[in-house]
Amino acid sequence: MGEPADARITRIAEAIRDYLARHPDAADSEEGIAAWWLPAMGIEASAAEVAAALPSLCDAGLIAPQRLPDGRVIYRRHGTFWEARERERK
Repeated sequence: MGEPADARITRIAEAIRDYLARHPDAADSEEGIAAWWLPAMGIEASAAEVAAALPSLCDAGLIAPQRLPDGRVIYRRHGTFWEARERERK
């Protein structure tokens, strides 16, 4: 039996947050996050699972969507959480 869906989505959100902590300039689509970011963090996930994880990160102010001129949406770091974290590291 696999891990419960809510726990899996939480784990995916945590991996996205951790990826952005290591790669502050990263920005990608749901598909790109599933294909590139999460495997680098040791997690396999579908774009649909990434899509389910992103709202909690947006609601927390950790990431923000950005619509590109061609209509695609990418996600990148956003908010004072990251600025405070950088100050703590100095």
